Amino acid sequence: MNLNIAIAGGGIAGLTAAIALLNNGHAVTLFEQAASLDDIGAGIQLSPNARKALTALGLADAIKTISFEPETLQLLNGKNGRILSDLPFKKLMQHRFGAPYLVTHRGDLQRVLLTAAKANSNIKIETSKLIDRFNEAADGIEITGENFDVLIAADGISSALRAQIDANAEIVLDDQTAWRATLPLPNNNKNAVSVYMNSGAHLVAYKMGARPVLNLVYVSGNSGPPTARNFNGEARELISAASNWKAWPLASVHSNTWHKGRAVMIGDAAHAMTPHAAQGGAMAIEDAVVLADCIKNHSNVQAAFAAYQAARQPRIARVKALSNQNRAIYQMEGFMALGRNVVMPLLPPALVLKRLDWLYGWNP
Repeated sequence: MNLNIAIAGGGIAGLTAAIALLNNGHAVTLFEQAASLDDIGAGIQLSPNARKALTALGLADAIKTISFEPETLQLLNGKNGRILSDLPFKKLMQHRFGAPYLVTHRGDLQRVLLTAAKANSNIKIETSKLIDRFNEAADGIEITGENFDVLIAADGISSALRAQIDANAEIVLDDQTAWRATLPLPNNNKNAVSVYMNSGAHLVAYKMGARPVLNLVYVSGNSGPPTARNFNGEARELISAASNWKAWPLASVHSNTWHKGRAVMIGDAAHAMTPHAAQGGAMAIEDAVVLADCIKNHSNVQAAFAAYQAARQPRIARVKALSNQNRAIYQMEGFMALGRNVVMPLLPPALVLKRLDWLYGWNP
């Protein structure tokens, strides 16, 4: 079935969905409330599951030009700078999961997606257009006076459409805040994604794709900007050197019903999560590809939406649980932290990655 599809939201979820649907022969109108699709955001990690989804959309070469492949993921004791785990991502990821682990700038990824979408004549992009409600009909859906077969709500954690699709959905504020900052890339950059673990706080640092910039994310329950107190070594230097910190309040979305009639939610609109598994963007990309496949493989929209929700909800719940587990590990205190610091160096990289086979081994 060839459909006329509206997408609300021109971020990663909406643009990926547009490309996947256009590739399947549908017509797409993408509505974005901002005046333009600008170079916004900060760093984003593209784990093998996300990379494989983007490759399936024909974007492998374009993604490679904007990305950086770190040699390792390092988990460090933030109090003294000791490396507790050094996972050789570049060596293991392609072999084990069929794709590399990449990092890039969110704005660069959005630009690649936008370019790919615009290359198809079946897309119409309307900016400065907020879609905050829809009207249902037996055989279609009406938005701003136009009729469509399907509406995809990809309008993020602050979705204006969520309440109409699931009146019982909740946004749950986290008790911690993520602070983001950037620094010029040091000459001695380690070519690693580094996680500096500390009591009640942690710092993540990595090169931002093809840009000569270091991306910093500091997470803690403190109300004020990041402090280097209790950190030492590299972490202390990075925190002290950064001055452009911006607060990013953490929250998650809990929704049991992702579709109603001919409207369906993807990405943060359906299931925003905390960032401690670095999977928010990856899950949005997966959502888009799976939804497009479900629409392709089912004879009617309702069956497609039901299949999409059934496929995605258990996986999203597992990723959210992993994010919570990672935060607990990164911010352990007292004897728990001492135990972590003893055990973690003893774990072989292959054993550590086996814990993530279900996540990174996903295929579109």
